[in-house]
Amino acid sequence: MPKEIQPYAYQCDCGYLAQFSENAVKEAKARSIGKKQWISEGQGLEKHIVVFQDGIMTAMLCPREGRHDSSAPKFTGTQGRYLAFIHQYTQLHGRPPAEADMQDYFRVSPPSVHQMVLTLERKRLIQRTPGQARSITVLVPADRLPRLESV
Repeated sequence: MPKEIQPYAYQCDCGYLAQFSENAVKEAKARSIGKKQWISEGQGLEKHIVVFQDGIMTAMLCPREGRHDSSAPKFTGTQGRYLAFIHQYTQLHGRPPAEADMQDYFRVSPPSVHQMVLTLERKRLIQRTPGQARSITVLVPADRLPRLESV
């Protein structure tokens, strides 16, 4: 069972140590009252997701151990394409896309992109930092994302 080994640091059964800022953990715990809240740490195959519910860590989703398969959030095909785009864009450019980048790529209106971002955030598929541009983090492990194809 994964465990909290020090404040704001969680160790997975595979040995991976996920460390977060004090503010990130406090915010995740506060937002988890009555629902699940996810925060992630690491990149690519190292990406681990810590799940909180009612202010307590309830699980740690590990790409190595495969525990994310049954617990990972579900998404539609369109949501998967957005997630894949955000992930690929971040890998290529070293920073997440702006909503305008998604609008250009998918050839949709600004309100459509914004609604999709809000939906992905509400479903806990992404996380954003309020008031900070280009702060989207995909919470779905990369191996669970669909392949990005041209629109």
